[in-house]
Amino acid sequence: MGFEITIEHGDALDFKADVLMLKYAKSFYGLDAIVQKKLRAERGKVYEPEPDTYALVPSPQNMPYQWILIVGTGSLHQLKYPALRDLGRNMLEALYRESVDVHSAATTFHNVNSGVPIDEVEAFRSILLGFADAVGAATVPPSLKRITFVEQDEHRANLMREALEKFLPPGTARALSTMTQSHSSFDDTFIKPLATEETPHVFVAMPFADDFDDQYYLAIRPAITEHKILCIRLDQAESAFTGDIMEQVKERIRTAKLVVAVLDGNNPNVYLEVGYAWGVGTPTVLILHENETPPFDVQGARLIKYNKIYRLKEQIAQELKLLL
Repeated sequence: MGFEITIEHGDALDFKADVLMLKYAKSFYGLDAIVQKKLRAERGKVYEPEPDTYALVPSPQNMPYQWILIVGTGSLHQLKYPALRDLGRNMLEALYRESVDVHSAATTFHNVNSGVPIDEVEAFRSILLGFADAVGAATVPPSLKRITFVEQDEHRANLMREALEKFLPPGTARALSTMTQSHSSFDDTFIKPLATEETPHVFVAMPFADDFDDQYYLAIRPAITEHKILCIRLDQAESAFTGDIMEQVKERIRTAKLVVAVLDGNNPNVYLEVGYAWGVGTPTVLILHENETPPFDVQGARLIKYNKIYRLKEQIAQELKLLL
């Protein structure tokens, strides 16, 4: 019993597989919302399973799947690492209970575009551990050969490919199977305990825009994770940061080892997060392109002025050696 894990850069609406595995987190978001809209247009209803239950329904006619699996979870702000592990296990157990003949399944990286302050690689690892739990319990469809994570953001797809290569043991073709269930077979970075609210982290405050992906994925995140510490960035439109999620953001800033803030782009939310970090005494490192003017008095603050991405990574790494 076993299946291969793959990652594809693309759109899950166009990817071809036997089943698309989604979640319902007390409301509709992203891909989940788009598919639910298609289901409602075709059948006059949406599917809202309670947490830890599911709905398995035929795919809409204009989608390249046979089945749509929707697994119920708590709300987005509750969907942290343990709940994501449960989601991964519940997805495979649902297909097993329904005895559907599926050879390939597709899904996305869950809760990474929601505004919930979690580390995206740790979120991915949590889902994979849930898959491994289902394999260990022999509650996986015996016909399943491949699960593909489909991601539109090329930077994130590449990041997750690198993580996958580290997580799963060499020589197994990135597969989860009964042959790789002993802890001695897995890399230590995969089987370590899930992160908690107390796990050390750095909070990254920066504008939500594709223009800043290079700074984050090529410089900021690699420099931080080299220190074996979680890297948490808000990855959603600022208008979504309200209520419970905003309280989580404040808590993440309060408990962070460090806040790294990109001041490029004159983003008011970034300024707010920096001000809050200063107010609660969390150390900060500010980043600003050399062609831009500081938006406020930064005298006495740690400020990195940069002009090249590869140099920015080196500059951040030097600061982190002093602060972490």
